[in-house]
Amino acid sequence: MKYAIIGVEGPHDQAFTGKVLKLLDFKDFREELKGLESQLDPFWRKFIPVYPKKGNLYKRLDMPSILFNDTISVAIYAGEGSNLVTNLDDILFANSEYQTNLAAFGIVADCDKSTPDRIVEPYAKKFRSYFPNFPQCPGVVNTNSPRTGVYVLPDNASPGVLDTLLCECGQIAYPAYIEKASSYLNEFSESDRKFLKWKNFDRDKALVATVVSVLKPGKTNTTSIADNNWVSEKTQQQVPALANFIEFLRQLLELS
Repeated sequence: MKYAIIGVEGPHDQAFTGKVLKLLDFKDFREELKGLESQLDPFWRKFIPVYPKKGNLYKRLDMPSILFNDTISVAIYAGEGSNLVTNLDDILFANSEYQTNLAAFGIVADCDKSTPDRIVEPYAKKFRSYFPNFPQCPGVVNTNSPRTGVYVLPDNASPGVLDTLLCECGQIAYPAYIEKASSYLNEFSESDRKFLKWKNFDRDKALVATVVSVLKPGKTNTTSIADNNWVSEKTQQQVPALANFIEFLRQLLELS
């Protein structure tokens, strides 16, 4: 069995990346093996969080999602947004087997209002101390062992976040709901948005959340991303940015 770590910024990215792996015929440890500690591959036991984390009773436990096929097991680690670099550095520093026995190590991050090159820079600077061939260009997979790369959402080129890509997917998967949700959000004036202190791409986030509230009333975006058809064969075929992300994972994990 080969092993790979993919670091992401938060639970939404974790669900999104996991859904893509399921589209690529991976199985989910929580579904297939009930998430039981006794069934966990020993390689990932160092990831089991200790409660309370750093003494904080309300700190979220950061057990990664684990998906696998017959040849490779992938841990998708959600690293608390801007703390992803630091948290992954701590994990790699404390566990030499993760430095030497990985087949792949990748990062999925939002561009937001920055540029993809600037987003990649701190990851390349930090993780080259562990993986000397870690690439400095977004969307590029270095095929030396371990394979490494950073994908900057939504498409390695444009400003945006995961929700920007999900809006494109929603136009294909749920066009009527997207249209109605967009019409509703258009009723909020510029002064309304200013009063609500909306930031860059908050409209994309609100649009996705509005559709989610119809698809999964009372449920989170994370649940909808995992359960609904934002990521599907249909959206893969018609949303180039999603197809590019899927191809990035194929290369990173060396999938046929």
